[in-house]
Amino acid sequence: MKKIISIIAIVALLCVGVFAVTACTDDKETITMYTESGFAPYEFVSSSGSIVGVDVAIMSEVAERMGMKLNIRDVAFDFITSNVASDAGLAVGAAGLSITDERRQTVDFSNIYASSTLVIVSAAANAYDSVADLAGKTVAVQQGTSGDLIITDAADSGYEYVTTDENDEEITVTVTAAGATVQQYQTYALCMTELISGRVDAILMDKLPANSLVATASDPSAYAIEDASDLLSEDFGIAFKKGADETLVNTVNQVITEWLANGNMAAYTEYYTALDAYEKGTGEAPVAPDGLKLSWDV
Repeated sequence: MKKIISIIAIVALLCVGVFAVTACTDDKETITMYTESGFAPYEFVSSSGSIVGVDVAIMSEVAERMGMKLNIRDVAFDFITSNVASDAGLAVGAAGLSITDERRQTVDFSNIYASSTLVIVSAAANAYDSVADLAGKTVAVQQGTSGDLIITDAADSGYEYVTTDENDEEITVTVTAAGATVQQYQTYALCMTELISGRVDAILMDKLPANSLVATASDPSAYAIEDASDLLSEDFGIAFKKGADETLVNTVNQVITEWLANGNMAAYTEYYTALDAYEKGTGEAPVAPDGLKLSWDV
């Protein structure tokens, strides 16, 4: 398996205050949210220059309930969990993070607030409907994401996961894509640029941002999105450092539980999906759902 690491852009660690302006320093009255802003509808940069999205809405609500400020730090995706683990203050990682055993070695996770399937984006309809179909192909991924970890393993000795059969007995499934070449990029936007140019055959990524990526392409009909049928769906959670503040953990879980029960999570996801599309020139301007606070002063 040949693995090419493509660093096309140098990603700076940016400190972006949302809803309240704070310095990039430890603050007992501030919650720091580490994210990567290229994952609509969970986080993206709006036309106003602010980072918005479902994860921002969750953590903004948490900050308000705790009477604190929210400071957003936009970092390379691959460094989110390590930043959370090493932060001396109150900190979370919120970036559509899949809950995995590997990440659990570094951080703890909140309750599940969303689930997603991995999909294959390509320029040929029905060309790939499984990771196994990517054998021998050049595949773009965002570095550090589940797509990156899975295709890298699949191209080498095989990616394994445990599931149950029709008799509810545990079985281990091995997914292989022998000879696949993995190209890593810092953002999905760069992955799409490479696909459009023909330098890669496909992108392996999460479904919602894939829909957004293709919808805002110059010719959306030229690209196909197929479920990776040989993989299970993945669950998203907010990441905390080990032994995190109980009030922070409990408040995050409280917001998630309430929003899943009252429909806010679904409504906010739909709104931010539409907003991202509109700001990229597709569709009409969406109306913010009742109850979604777009700004406040803590």
